[in-house]
Amino acid sequence: MKIGFTAAVLLCLILTGCGSSEMQKERTVFAMDTAVTVKGTEQDIETAIGILNTLDPLFDRYSPTSDIYVLNSRGNAGISDFTRDVIIRSAELEAEFGSGASIFAGDITDAWDIGSDNPKVPSEAEIAAALESTSAADFSIDSMSFTDENGSIDLGSVAKGYALDKINERLSDEVCVVSMTSSVLLHGEKDGGKPFSVSIRNPSDSGGTLGTLRTEECFLSTSGGYERFFEADGQRYIHIFDLSTGRPCESGLSSVTVISKSGIESDFLSTLIFAGGIESLGKFMEMPDLGIIAVTEGGIVYTSPGVDFTLDGDCGYVLEVWKNE
Repeated sequence: MKIGFTAAVLLCLILTGCGSSEMQKERTVFAMDTAVTVKGTEQDIETAIGILNTLDPLFDRYSPTSDIYVLNSRGNAGISDFTRDVIIRSAELEAEFGSGASIFAGDITDAWDIGSDNPKVPSEAEIAAALESTSAADFSIDSMSFTDENGSIDLGSVAKGYALDKINERLSDEVCVVSMTSSVLLHGEKDGGKPFSVSIRNPSDSGGTLGTLRTEECFLSTSGGYERFFEADGQRYIHIFDLSTGRPCESGLSSVTVISKSGIESDFLSTLIFAGGIESLGKFMEMPDLGIIAVTEGGIVYTSPGVDFTLDGDCGYVLEVWKNE
């Protein structure tokens, strides 16, 4: 069995002329199961790391002292306002966009155990059992509890984006960049209104850079099957699941990047759109206030109208602006 996990960041930031009145500093810490790099003033760096240190122990579903572990163990006493808030926001996103990236489908994550050192292909019976609870319909927001013995919460599709939202609320007006590997916050305005430049990772096995996005302050999240996977009997199984089948997605997409004014929305939608595949792209591509870069397994990169993205000349892909028929 082969386990794959890319240590390279999915969104490599190329920043120039940050325009801060104070010398920009940089620090990297480990939180929410990833390396987090914060670039900004010393005050903003301390603010960002403080929030991460608050949220990380609350959201770790494998720690017996976390709020998520308590909820999954069928308790709900004493959970934090942050945990209540991220669950409510996730349920609202699911109601608005669909349940393809539901945080309430943790039983499917557990059945495959891809996040561990010993992932496995579950039996048909195990998959069927995991599919008994896969959406917000199985959870009571009022009582913060599951409605029966099935179901568990996994914040993997929203935790980083939510953390970036909380950080953004507390930052100064200075330029600050927070990279959580697959989710990034670009905060503030650079000198002269110059855009941030963000280099998007090539999702092919060769890696490298796909191209460069130019954007004003925003949140970005990327989902792709190359980030975490395992191989068994010659087949690759990725960590993003089709919640209708309980199996890893085979969506025809290699990666999806979502640009939004909301961190949790960008995080949730990058997973949801990736899982939905090429057929679901149309309804998202022209949504106001969203930017999308979708890479297909067939070698085409689709961008939504208005996204300022250029391919690297040797990346091996063709760029097309999406047009709904």
